[in-house]
Amino acid sequence: MESCRWELFRYALPLKEPLRMLGQVLNERRGLILRLIEISRESSTADNFGEGEIAPLPGLHPEYLSQAESQIREYLSANLKPTPRSEALFGSVRFGLDMALRTLLQSQQQSAGRNYMSAENGINKKQIPVNGLTSASGKKLELECQQLQDAGFKTIKIKVGRQTVQEDIERVKSARKILADDISLRLDANRAWEWEEALEFAHAIKDCRIEYCEEPLSEFQKLEELHQQTEIPLALDETLWHNPNSQTLPKKGIRTLILKPGIIGAWENIKFWTAYAELNELDVVLSSSFESGLSLHWLAYTSAKLLSKQPAAGLDTGKCFAHDLIDPPFTLTNGNYVFPETWPTANHNYLHKIAEGNTRIATENDV
Repeated sequence: MESCRWELFRYALPLKEPLRMLGQVLNERRGLILRLIEISRESSTADNFGEGEIAPLPGLHPEYLSQAESQIREYLSANLKPTPRSEALFGSVRFGLDMALRTLLQSQQQSAGRNYMSAENGINKKQIPVNGLTSASGKKLELECQQLQDAGFKTIKIKVGRQTVQEDIERVKSARKILADDISLRLDANRAWEWEEALEFAHAIKDCRIEYCEEPLSEFQKLEELHQQTEIPLALDETLWHNPNSQTLPKKGIRTLILKPGIIGAWENIKFWTAYAELNELDVVLSSSFESGLSLHWLAYTSAKLLSKQPAAGLDTGKCFAHDLIDPPFTLTNGNYVFPETWPTANHNYLHKIAEGNTRIATENDV
């Protein structure tokens, strides 16, 4: 165990356009940045630090930001060993605490001359693919699909379930006509439909060559039957955090697990589901919960570190912000995230410190 200081900051990132999601309308994304700072044994100067993001999304996370803030303040002020494995912590808090701990270790390794993106660190990739994201309709959907294709994305994801079933059917068919045959098309319904609606949709788009449809049904117990009747390929997302017992998960027709670390929590939870996916011959896609570039970079790194097979990650949400929280900003090139040479850190111009203190931190062996 080593001594460290902690600092807690608030941020508010303005959005380019209002975000309408799960019954919520947001004009800005609010969250917390936790910074853990190593205290040098030789002096009182701060040498290395790690940062983690705690940002529950209204309508998606069960906890509010105020609750997450109270919990992380209380936890760190109690001078307990910081560990993200406690199930008593909210998912967003476990995620941020875990990120801060592990990025502190990265900082220590970089100080020792070890590059974070190296074979020595278990990484053999310099970039990972990302799926382009759109929720548009009509001519705007056609334009965005063409723009994403021209930008080099090889996988594109369309949000469905927010309009009528017939409108969504037409949107998918329109997109498929525009997109080249070598571009994968993903759909995400966020459990929007009842049985008859999902059945109608799945039958109608069966010739659109989709990679998968995420969570088309409000009742996950009927997913296998939906696949049996329509042969639609499926992916699980909400089911993994609402019903986390792997023994009760549907299996027939499931092609992919969508993992949102910002909800399901720490690194060990991701390792559990990646092991489950490998055992059941499933793909894994890591996806954001609409966090800042700090988390997007961390998720990209986690994907490169833990996944031997690298499907396009769900990290295209950064384009919705008027500016990023980090330096260097999270940017995509030809549909890929190219890892920067140095680890990005939060820009102090966008942070407001709200608390600080001292604690004891787990060493690498403890974590």
